[in-house]
Amino acid sequence: MTVDRMSHSFRSSLEGTLLRIRNEIMAALITGFTFLSVSSIFVGATGFFQTFVGYILLGGGASLQMCLAVFLITFSTYSLNKLTDMTEDSINMPERVNFIRDRKQLILFTSLGAYLVSIPLAFSVTPKALPILFVPLLANLLYSSRLLPGIPRMKDIPVMKNVFVATSWAMVCTLLPFVDISNVPRLTVLAVLYFMFVKVFINSILYDIRDVDGDRVSGIKTIPVLLGTKKTTMIQLVVNSTIILLLIFLDGPARLLVAGMMLYGYVFIIFFSLCQNPLLLDAFEDGEWMIFSVTYSLFA
Repeated sequence: MTVDRMSHSFRSSLEGTLLRIRNEIMAALITGFTFLSVSSIFVGATGFFQTFVGYILLGGGASLQMCLAVFLITFSTYSLNKLTDMTEDSINMPERVNFIRDRKQLILFTSLGAYLVSIPLAFSVTPKALPILFVPLLANLLYSSRLLPGIPRMKDIPVMKNVFVATSWAMVCTLLPFVDISNVPRLTVLAVLYFMFVKVFINSILYDIRDVDGDRVSGIKTIPVLLGTKKTTMIQLVVNSTIILLLIFLDGPARLLVAGMMLYGYVFIIFFSLCQNPLLLDAFEDGEWMIFSVTYSLFA
């Protein structure tokens, strides 16, 4: 009996130690990923890999400098947006506000510095990239400003936020690879532009579903606020289905990549309409481009 008790005590102690180690590892991983998310480093990586996918779909070898330039632009743009969206984020993402509150000047200078560094990086690949680099800034200006007296700002018009975000990033992540690659058929470029637009449009609506409570309190009329989650999810599924029309303009591994991302889209649209966990959403929505870029590189 004594030996049995000692054995049982040892097993219990070992199980407790392993459980504690597992919990500490999970806590460290969550803390690390939360930092990557709230600091905009992770969404910057999304810009890097989305540009990488743009190169793949246009049939060219990816330029590391160009992908890094988009990483810096994405990091900069989203960091600046977080400084202006603290009211909504105090409800939707309080950990983001806690991170930003005492670092406003650091985030501002880091964001501006990142954008400035992106310019010579992209210019070193091709001077044609220069005007495309300013598309996100121009889109933000048009989106946030009142262009004519008595006319509402674009950000006050439902759906326009999603259209502006999707259009600007589709242009950046498609046109930068395009100006670096020669002899790409125009129909292929248009097909890739539309694919990028659809993916970013859907993803931006997923974040609106996550942020619906804060947006409703702030009076922001997003699609989920106006239509509810169920109808919004149906719209996303229909829009995602239009990607299938693009497969006729692509071939080989590019066609498989687009088909795979379309199927992936169905899964996360349905899953994240039910589960609005912000860390999971960042990991599997923003991380989609990374997942498919790595998979393509390993098996293409």
